[in-house]
Amino acid sequence: MTRLPDRIASKQIPSQQKGVALLTILIMVVLATILAASILKHQQANLDETRMLLRQDQALLYAQSAEYFFSELLVQDAKDNKTDNLNENWAKPFPVFPVEDGFVSGDLTDENSKFNLNALLSKDGTVNPTARAFFEAMLQRLNLDPNLVEAVIDWQDADDETIGAMGAENSYYQGVQQDYLAPNQMFTSIEQLQLVRGFAGEPYQKLKPYITALPQHETKININTTSAFVLSCLNEQLNPLAVASTLQQMRENMQTFENFSSIWQAAPFSAVEEGQRNQFADLFDVKSSFFTANITVNLSERQRSLRSWLYRYDSTVQTYQRSWLVLPHQQ
Repeated sequence: MTRLPDRIASKQIPSQQKGVALLTILIMVVLATILAASILKHQQANLDETRMLLRQDQALLYAQSAEYFFSELLVQDAKDNKTDNLNENWAKPFPVFPVEDGFVSGDLTDENSKFNLNALLSKDGTVNPTARAFFEAMLQRLNLDPNLVEAVIDWQDADDETIGAMGAENSYYQGVQQDYLAPNQMFTSIEQLQLVRGFAGEPYQKLKPYITALPQHETKININTTSAFVLSCLNEQLNPLAVASTLQQMRENMQTFENFSSIWQAAPFSAVEEGQRNQFADLFDVKSSFFTANITVNLSERQRSLRSWLYRYDSTVQTYQRSWLVLPHQQ
């Protein structure tokens, strides 16, 4: 092996050291750049998260302001009117209100316009026969088995004994390998009805527009705000289309029912025999106490929805439940 002269070898050693040093410097620069980019990305993520949280807080404040507006609207309505109907200010959609980088909108829904599932039982825990008969009429109108009411009652009553062939207590739900038991208490939402025997799927979807779950047993349906379907369940002779036509005409003419008895003076209700007119009188009224405020806040092209359940008593309004939903980013 030929050995390089010492002079030449001595000249190559510094060059190699310079190359290693340069490579080390380049590696350090790359690592520093990666670290800086990582720190910047982390800071940007924190900034985005902070901005999102601030937006959510801002949206919640806007929504609560709208909720307060609806509450005051209901308070004022109670001072101005002794009855409630769909021609009043509270029943009109909240006008779109512009805010920075978005807008707020919403409306009020009268929960007393629907059948209360919790009305099937009285305060003392016994079955309310009038409410039961009316719910059976609703089920029959929807081509559902009226005996399914038994399962709804069993879902609420305090005992573990079924009240009929279609009833369902813990033994049923355990027998069909469900991962839940009958709570034996009031419904807190209508969605729970999907868990009750016989109501999953289509039966629930059919009933959904006409039912509610209020935190009281003795509630009444407002005949001035309810649907034609619900009113047609007053008697099997009533045609829902004829009832809908009457209600539409009355609302166009700004007419309302003064009390439950006055409903029998209008066609097609007047065709019902007098002996059958008061069967469900205890379930109906012309006043409302429970409402839901459906509020939508759009900020930075992201939609957030607040649903507030409101209870009006005398001249005060209380919020007893809220549900906050952040919807996906709009494309």
